Amino acid sequence: DRQLFAYPLAMPEAYQTLQSKDEDNLQNLASIELCYQQHNQPLDKHWIQIDPRVEWLIEQYGKLKPEKMLVITHDRQTVIDLVEHLKSRYGIYAAMFHEMMTILERDRAAEYFADPESGTRIMICSEIGSEGRNFQFAHHLILFDLPMLPDLLEQCIGRLDRIGQKYTVKIHVPYIESSAQEHLFKWYRDGLSAFSSPCQTGQKILQEFQTQLVEILQKKNDNVEDFISVTRDKNQQLIKELENGRARLLEFN
Repeated sequence: DRQLFAYPLAMPEAYQTLQSKDEDNLQNLASIELCYQQHNQPLDKHWIQIDPRVEWLIEQYGKLKPEKMLVITHDRQTVIDLVEHLKSRYGIYAAMFHEMMTILERDRAAEYFADPESGTRIMICSEIGSEGRNFQFAHHLILFDLPMLPDLLEQCIGRLDRIGQKYTVKIHVPYIESSAQEHLFKWYRDGLSAFSSPCQTGQKILQEFQTQLVEILQKKNDNVEDFISVTRDKNQQLIKELENGRARLLEFN
C-alpha cells in the first residue's frame, strides 16, 4: 500500500515574484530553488537559507527516527547542497547519490544507506541517479520536489514500492503554497491519483493536456480546479478502457 502525507509550506518573500526565464525548462518552476538561483546571480542569500523545505526536512529527520528516509530531488546540485548543509549545520551524515558519481561511489553510498547497524538513516539522491536502484528496506520516501513527467514520478516511488517491501510506503511531499509546486502536486494527487497507485495513464494524459498544464504552472491560466476535474475524468476513462482490454484478453486466452 501507499500512504500520502502532504505538507503545505508558506512561500518565503524571496520566492514570491519568481518566473522561469527559460520557457522550455518547466522543471525550474517545479523545483523552485532552481528558479531562484536563475534569477539571483550573484545570490543575495543561498537558497538553503530561505527555503522552508530545508527546515522541514530536518524536523522530519527527528520525527521519523530511527527509520530510514530516501529523499529524491531533481537537480544534482540540490542534492549536494542539502548533503553539505546537513553535515555542516547539524552533524548529519547523509548518503549522497547522483548521476555524476562513479558506479563504485554509488555502490558505496547505497551500502552506507542499507547498513542497518552503522549506516546512515538518510539518503539524498537525484531523480536520474536513483534510477535502477532499489531501496525496499526503507519505507519513507520524501519527494523534495516533483518531476514534470508522470512516468518519472512512478519511477521515484518505485524505488521503495517494489517486491520485498514489507510495509506501507509512506510518501512525504512538502510544497510551497501558491506556487507551481502546489499546482503540480494537486494535479498528480487529484487528477491522476498518482500517489495512491501506479499511474499507467499519466504519460498519455500529459501528451493530451500538456499545453494547459504548462499555462497553469506559468500562471497564465488560473482554472486549476477545472483542469484537474477534466483530467480526472479522462484518467478514469482510460483506466476503464485498460481494464476492459485486459478482460477481453483473458477471454481470448
